[in-house]
Amino acid sequence: MKDLFIKIAGKLYSKAKSNTYIKKLYYAAANRNYFSSFQEHEKMLADKIRVDTYYTALQKYISKGDVVIDLGTGTGILSFMASKKSPSKIFAIEHSDIIDSARKAAVHNNISCIEFVNINSREFNTDIKADVLIHEQIGAYLFDENMIDNILDLRDRVLKKGGKIIPGKFEFFVEPVELKKDHRIPFIWEQQIHGIKFDCFSDLKNDSGANYGIILIRPESVEKFVSESERLIYFDLEKTERDSIPLKYNFTRKINQDCEINGLIIFFNIIFDETIKISTSPFLSDTHWNIPLLRTESFAAKKDDLIEISFEMKDISDAESYKWSCRKV
Repeated sequence: MKDLFIKIAGKLYSKAKSNTYIKKLYYAAANRNYFSSFQEHEKMLADKIRVDTYYTALQKYISKGDVVIDLGTGTGILSFMASKKSPSKIFAIEHSDIIDSARKAAVHNNISCIEFVNINSREFNTDIKADVLIHEQIGAYLFDENMIDNILDLRDRVLKKGGKIIPGKFEFFVEPVELKKDHRIPFIWEQQIHGIKFDCFSDLKNDSGANYGIILIRPESVEKFVSESERLIYFDLEKTERDSIPLKYNFTRKINQDCEINGLIIFFNIIFDETIKISTSPFLSDTHWNIPLLRTESFAAKKDDLIEISFEMKDISDAESYKWSCRKV
């Protein structure tokens, strides 16, 4: 009876998550719970590169008297840093209970220009149009904190025409890599350990979608890019329109050295301006972000080989909907 109940519950859960409306409700609840924990905020506050880069950008682009909206204020750190430029008002929006801690920290630091709003951003309204919208709606996959929809909603309703979004520009990459030998995690059917084979599980190839095929790795796990990096997507939140980002890509890469290809990694660049940037590339930065590895069966490639890559996002904000492949032409 217990096994039957678990099986039925699993099917109901899968069916529910396939419904777009229910999936969004589930994400909102999970997101609210996730960011109510100090543990997650402690990690972000300890990310010196990320925090210091934001501080530099906020000091450069916020002016005295500005009206500022801070989307997803969390512990309030971006609002607190922005307050140093004497804006007339900061609306700090947060839908989780962590906002109570942000209020406490504001009082403790004698910051009085912030109005904390405990609400989902879609329900936020103000008669005062904002000069600047600041945010850190950025997950490991770039899009997975519903950044596009949330930012564009506020931009179109409460940001002044020509208002500034910090950060606003992004570059998104999907690149083939070779991992360091001790960091590789082959699929079960690829593994042979002391003469013990697991290729009897090769039928799992038919079920190696995003739930199974994506793992998060540390930047130091990557040995090298095996071809010249080239951005897949560029967008500017101040100009981007809804549904303007293509969701399906097919492209080739020319291998620049003999190698073993162990999968594709996702990384991105956050562009505040030409001089203020953050990159999650494994070779350009040391932020606390993990890197998504889209696993493929490992295969050897020679210099000048061409490989064909396909990458599709059925739902840009849901990594579970991603599909990909990588093969020699």
